[in-house]
Amino acid sequence: MIPVLIPSLPETDAIVPYLRRIDETHTYSNYGPLTNAFTAGLCRFIGAQSGDGPVHAALTSNGTAAIELALRYRTVGRTGRICVMPSWTFIATAHAAANVGLTPYFTDVDPETLALTPDIAARALRANPGDVAVVVVVSPCGAPIEVGAWEAFEAEHGVPVIFDAAAAGLNLRHVGAQPLCISLHATKALGIGEGGAIVTSDAAMAAAITAMTGFGFSAGSRVSEMRGGNYRISEYAAAVGLAVLDDLDARIARLREVSLAYVAGFERIGVSMQAGFGRDWLTMTANAIFDARAVAGVTAAFDQSGIQWRRWYGGGCHTHPIFAACPHDGLPATRGVAETAIGVPFFPTIASEQIAQVCGCAERVLASR
Repeated sequence: MIPVLIPSLPETDAIVPYLRRIDETHTYSNYGPLTNAFTAGLCRFIGAQSGDGPVHAALTSNGTAAIELALRYRTVGRTGRICVMPSWTFIATAHAAANVGLTPYFTDVDPETLALTPDIAARALRANPGDVAVVVVVSPCGAPIEVGAWEAFEAEHGVPVIFDAAAAGLNLRHVGAQPLCISLHATKALGIGEGGAIVTSDAAMAAAITAMTGFGFSAGSRVSEMRGGNYRISEYAAAVGLAVLDDLDARIARLREVSLAYVAGFERIGVSMQAGFGRDWLTMTANAIFDARAVAGVTAAFDQSGIQWRRWYGGGCHTHPIFAACPHDGLPATRGVAETAIGVPFFPTIASEQIAQVCGCAERVLASR
């Protein structure tokens, strides 16, 4: 069997030096020295890849919490109850909105980029006049987000935007004031086991959301000044994070190598992968885009050959019973996108022979049609 994903985190020996620091300080949580060092290192990495000025971050206990806190922060004083978001996203996006008292309004995505566009979002605003509190723009499976277009959208329409960039930790091309929410789950290319982060150029926002992760206490205070809770990471999670940053260049090189091997293998048989994958950006969820007429045959052949595959976002959030009653825009393209974007086995240690087996299995089906 070829598994669809094998998480890959630093081995014990790489983490031990950081664990010894915990032994020395006896600090285990509550914004300790390792948490602060990891936050600073993460900001340096993201700032270097984006080329922007100073980058700030608030760490959270997981990626869903990051979205929830960003939503809570950006909707203070807003009277609308609608949260515009694409249906084609992981279900966590919808749960995050519902958990802060918003009603998801599910939109379609562009069938080429697989993403929400400003034009689609503008139609959603017209369909819900005066009732939209916020727009959540999703990075589809880690693809870069056109942040500049959404800065212009917010300026034009006066509706705040946040980014669910859960899988895009390696692909943040521009960091502005709008919060970028990333996941640090073990299944992500920039994973530490469990955790999340809200990244922004707005230092005040990062400080306020950091306070929200610790019961609304601002730095050095024991007075709760805003709604919050316990959304912090521990020093043990930060230790893993620091070990991840130590080896990040090698990890990126390996991800690029196996990504390009997949791109070449599928191109040879006339199958596209998600636009830009491997060449322009890296992630841990590799989607091959099959012709709708071939999907059933290819996935059946994968099953017969012991090749795991996944529709990472299922049929869309609107297909889950808990969100089936939520309003949407008709979703004309979403069904096709959900049907044809097939997650194939992908992880840093995947062998070239396994990639060849996946592509060869698909080739045999396509050749028989």
